[in-house]
Amino acid sequence: MDNTHKNNITKTASADMSKGTVVKLDSSDSSKISACAATDANAIGVVLDSVKGGDNVAVALFGVANHTVEALAGGAISAGEKVCLAANGKVSAFPAKSGSVQNVLCVGVALTAAYADGNIVELAHRAPAAETIAAS
Repeated sequence: MDNTHKNNITKTASADMSKGTVVKLDSSDSSKISACAATDANAIGVVLDSVKGGDNVAVALFGVANHTVEALAGGAISAGEKVCLAANGKVSAFPAKSGSVQNVLCVGVALTAAYADGNIVELAHRAPAAETIAAS
């Protein structure tokens, strides 16, 4: 049996998820996926359809899928801006410099704008990569 995947994989959702949720393999069962947190370095991609928990869903793999992906925004994001993981399986704009060093996981560049939490943003994706934002 061929266990390689060209662009997408099919996994079982561990909970209800909206199209564009950024996911990782479930820690208790690798046949399942769950929504990522902002600090999850093991994000694998985004679900391509809304799904109920227990149902199968296609996942576009970050850095592997040969197409752009649509992800759920956690707030306003401008087109052309680098995006990073956010809470609840969403992505956000890179944070501005603050008084302390910030560590984020970049997953790509926004090709379209998002105006509010829950909007869909199209991404030119890449495998998640840790980046550090220096203190101001």
